[in-house]
Amino acid sequence: MTQPNKVLFLGIDAAEQNLLFEWAREGLLPAFQSLLARGTWGLTRNPPGLYVGAIWPSFHTALSPTRHMRYCYEQFRPRTYEDFRVGPVQVEGEPFWEILSRQGRRVAVIDVPKARLARELNGIQIADWGTHDPEYDGVRTYPESLAADIVREYGIDPVGKCDGGRRTAEDYRAFRDAVLERIQAKTELVLDILKRADWDCLLAVFADSHCIGHQCWHLHDPAHPRHDSAIVLALGDPMKDVYRALDAAIGRILAAAGDETTLIFLASHGMGPHYEATFMLDAILRALEPQETPTGRPGTTKVLGRVWEHLPQGLRETLRPLSHKAKSLVDPVTMRRSSRRCFKVPNNDVFGGIRVNLRGREPAGKVDPDDYERYCAFLRESLRAFENLDSGTPLVNEVWRTQEMYPGENTSGLPDLLVEWNRDSPISRISSPKTGVIEGIYTGCRTGDHRDQGLFIVVGPGIKAARQVEQVSVMNFGPTIAELLGVALPGVDGQSIMPRLAGN
Repeated sequence: MTQPNKVLFLGIDAAEQNLLFEWAREGLLPAFQSLLARGTWGLTRNPPGLYVGAIWPSFHTALSPTRHMRYCYEQFRPRTYEDFRVGPVQVEGEPFWEILSRQGRRVAVIDVPKARLARELNGIQIADWGTHDPEYDGVRTYPESLAADIVREYGIDPVGKCDGGRRTAEDYRAFRDAVLERIQAKTELVLDILKRADWDCLLAVFADSHCIGHQCWHLHDPAHPRHDSAIVLALGDPMKDVYRALDAAIGRILAAAGDETTLIFLASHGMGPHYEATFMLDAILRALEPQETPTGRPGTTKVLGRVWEHLPQGLRETLRPLSHKAKSLVDPVTMRRSSRRCFKVPNNDVFGGIRVNLRGREPAGKVDPDDYERYCAFLRESLRAFENLDSGTPLVNEVWRTQEMYPGENTSGLPDLLVEWNRDSPISRISSPKTGVIEGIYTGCRTGDHRDQGLFIVVGPGIKAARQVEQVSVMNFGPTIAELLGVALPGVDGQSIMPRLAGN
């Protein structure tokens, strides 16, 4: 163990590393540029195939997704054909700051995404004052009384729900200005918390690069099909405005923290254009079904879906625990999934998730266990044969067997296959020898979506300056912070990177 230190962790959620480097070189991000010159930095390795929903739980528990069991806001429920909502309380494992707290370290935790609210803490926690896709209905704090103080002093999140049907320059101006207002308010909040007590560890995450990246990538990227030069002429680049504001916030917080504090900076994962085919995956899998396999008449499915939606909530809850056969008569999702050899399951948009309807595992399995490997190979070969007709390039980079990426136990609820799309070009018309042409239009409002790698910088006493190290896992930051504070984290998957940071 190293000599106990003071640690400041600053996260900017889903900030694109290439933009950080580019704008730092142009002199637009002086605080970030200074960190690179003063510290050790490198890229982060996030949970492959599942990273969009698993990054922050993997960060704060230092566990693999197969152990903390959270990879998406909705997940497939084994032994059924249902999906269920996954919130912070469903995450297995313990946030590392709770362990630090029990060891007598004083901690402050501000808006770390997807983290449960502590029941007891040697310090404070603020959850969902200003996060992307908040888990709670409004700000939650420990102690509970702190929430009223936060709202009274800093108001509520001025951004609110990020997703929306923005069309005009004024729409985007209002959104950008709300994001900038939130950065300013959270900066003041963090500075206030920083000087309230003698913290051993303070963690704060800004969600603003995440929100602006999803909604405004097309205004930044002239090659994007939704790029609107008239809006850019009136407004400029909202992403550049937000990144510059985040850089200014980091500079102010670092100045207040002092030189004897070790800083860990994390841009959790990247951002780029929203090109993917997850929205077409169900149609793809349906087209790959053999002709003799009943998939349900589309009109029947829609009618039953409307019937199901209009049933009283109490009756629906009564029907849910019934047998598969009874439920398949009224639940369109169950009917559709149970009739197929495989089906799409939730896994965000970046990687498509496929579940094999395996006999003996699913209630109405269609694929015999002896044929499982052969069928997975068939799906992999079939998906890799698809072409993006608009670009003339392969639709799929690779199809991964989840068990190969995450060997061991606790994989029963994961997809069987993960589809890595070729995301270099827009996707709307695809074709393969087995299916012919399939067409679809992505109608969502998000023009930007995630890239897998993140970026970190560590600056502080004993840390080498202007030095790059090899890629590290996001699970390693909790153990690193714990070692800096003289505490061990038992039974985790991550490990401290202090030897690399010190040049050993």
